[in-house]
Amino acid sequence: MADYFNNLTAKQKKVFSAIETYIKLKGIPPTVREIGEMVGEKTPGAVQGILNRLEQKGVIRRQLGAARSIQLISSESQMYANPIYIPEIKKISRRNIDDLLNIYNINKYQPVSSDFVTPDEKYFIMTCSDESLSDSGIKRDDMLFINTGSELKQGDIVLVFYDGRTLLRFYNTDSETGNIILKADLNLIGRENFKPDEVKIIGRLEGKYTRF
Repeated sequence: MADYFNNLTAKQKKVFSAIETYIKLKGIPPTVREIGEMVGEKTPGAVQGILNRLEQKGVIRRQLGAARSIQLISSESQMYANPIYIPEIKKISRRNIDDLLNIYNINKYQPVSSDFVTPDEKYFIMTCSDESLSDSGIKRDDMLFINTGSELKQGDIVLVFYDGRTLLRFYNTDSETGNIILKADLNLIGRENFKPDEVKIIGRLEGKYTRF
């Protein structure tokens, strides 16, 4: 057995093995509660303590603030890119616009290469329902990779919530009025100039996946 595993205590080995098995079966990391259920530990604090020690020993890595972010690190896994699990959400509506990542709005967690994300920024994935940027290569039903934690720059493509619907637009600002300019290939709503309180900018488009 590998040295990294032999250096763990019995409880740490049990938790590590439970995490490894769960990822192989489900394709996503387990939550603290699920780990507790697998190893028979009812106290979340005790599970967190074991996870903290596993992280200190360098055999797992976690993303701060994310529920399913445990990544296994071992001598056997160094040749592979460690994925980050990004939530794929179901929809955006007036009801959930301020809480998009609530548990009922998450469809699944998708593995994304850690090389593709910026630490400490927040992301989600959703299906595109807007055809306003079709000439720019973004089609309906593309999977959109949205960064909600980055600072916007002129010309970024952003996901916007306006009048109960989500839109993709090229983002710019008017330095004289402070208004937001949102342009599209097909301006289906007949507007480009908005006051800041008229629209909610959800995040910046980081990438997309097209199904053929």
